[in-house]
Amino acid sequence: MRRWSLGVIIFMAFISGAAAPACARAIAGLQFADTLHVQETRFTLNGVASYKKFGFPVLVAALWLAHAERDPGRILIEDMPRRYVTHFQRGVSSRRICRAWNEGLDANTPGASSEVKQQFQTLCLWIHDFRAGDEIAVTYFPGRGSLVELDGRRVGEIPGKGFADAYFACALGPSPSLGKGFKKALLGGS
Repeated sequence: MRRWSLGVIIFMAFISGAAAPACARAIAGLQFADTLHVQETRFTLNGVASYKKFGFPVLVAALWLAHAERDPGRILIEDMPRRYVTHFQRGVSSRRICRAWNEGLDANTPGASSEVKQQFQTLCLWIHDFRAGDEIAVTYFPGRGSLVELDGRRVGEIPGKGFADAYFACALGPSPSLGKGFKKALLGGS
């Protein structure tokens, strides 16, 4: 009887493991789910990246898409759902973040419309100084716009694809704000 019970336990453990959700990817002590749902839209983790300054960890970011994609041009051109989450590992001022976004906008979307530039300013008004553990998530939904969340709390929505393309280009464009290695990791490279 004991042998049969042990066999049942092993079988049940095997079945439970097979039915469990896909494993999360870990980086810098953080777990990022391989798939997630936001407002009934399914996202697949494309890549995760960490950024350090002078050897000190500053942030970790994750990019989720409707489907895996390694070509940054296709990500920015296609009108597909995308989600970019930044998890801060140390304090960073809102002024510094906004400066980096504006530099990224200038470098990667040089012909940005005045509307997109104003939308970046609106985003800057919504954020605060980030502390270790804080997160910002920007989720683009085609035909609707970008949902902005701070620490899981909705703070606003920015309409249109133009803003989303410019925001995601800061990390995925030809001159990524946090470097080419960071971009490569978000695209699924190491």
